Amino acid sequence: MSEKELKIGDIAHLTGISEQEVRTLVQTYESLFTYRTIGPVRLFPPKAVRIVRELIELSGRGLVPEEIAEEVRSGKKSAAQEEPAKEVGRTAVPLPPEVVADFRVMQDTLARQERRIARLVEELEREQELRIEEFGRLQKTLDDLQERLSGQQEQLAVVAEWVDYFDRQMDEVTRPVLERVRRTVAKKNDPGQPSGRSG
Repeated sequence: MSEKELKIGDIAHLTGISEQEVRTLVQTYESLFTYRTIGPVRLFPPKAVRIVRELIELSGRGLVPEEIAEEVRSGKKSAAQEEPAKEVGRTAVPLPPEVVADFRVMQDTLARQERRIARLVEELEREQELRIEEFGRLQKTLDDLQERLSGQQEQLAVVAEWVDYFDRQMDEVTRPVLERVRRTVAKKNDPGQPSGRSG
């Protein structure tokens, strides 16, 4: 019996994943594993290899841990798969565990990239919104300046009209006065005209 028992390192070697990943799976899905301990060492039955393989494959499908544990417990995976799992260790049949592990790594990498792209898209959208708001503020400032300039031009036009008006008024006011002064001077210089004073 003890000859068939496997350590964490043996399971890692047979499944093509790291010992740390095996430990993580055992901790996460402890209810699925049976083992005995000798000191600090855990010894697992051969079926632990099949369980680890199933966990790796199901993890690659994006299921949550509860769904994965339920699927392994329900035995939906064919019991015949246990034999090939043993054979893999002896005959080194290529691919399945490594492919599944690589596939999971690729999925994780892709998921990280997608999250990063989503964050970048959000940042770009926020930046675009800020630029639109800034453009709106600049446009409003420009419109205000244009409006003020137009108002000042109108005021200058009004001032110019008033200046012209006052110039004309001054001309009108000053002309009769000059004419009266001329007439008065002319009367004084003309001896034939009465002085207008009484005796």
